[in-house]
Amino acid sequence: MRKKLAQLIYVAHVGVIVVWWGLFFVPLSWWIDKVFFQFYLSLFIVTQQFLWGFLIMPWTRKYRMVCFLTTLTQLLRGKNIADKENYSHSFFKEIFAKGGIKIPNRASTVITFAVLLLTTIQYIRFR
Repeated sequence: MRKKLAQLIYVAHVGVIVVWWGLFFVPLSWWIDKVFFQFYLSLFIVTQQFLWGFLIMPWTRKYRMVCFLTTLTQLLRGKNIADKENYSHSFFKEIFAKGGIKIPNRASTVITFAVLLLTTIQYIRFR
């Protein structure tokens, strides 16, 4: 049951990422407020990673940006919250690895901030 629930959360995580990135390809003519939605979605995603990383510091003894869904998935996979496989796990690295592409550990942070930067630029431009 834990394995199936972990897989379900993993798929939901993929869905969030597909929507988050996919909005770059939705024309404004289809959804006029998509820039604002994507900007606030980006703010939410990044903010929850900062906050969750801070909240789990008593267990990890380190500060890392960590997505709540990653922690939940890793816990269901049997990893303790203090386990490096939990707080240092990169969801993007896992996804790319499934496609046969190796990316460095810091790539998740770079990708996250790149999307935030692009959505912020769009937001400022279309405000």
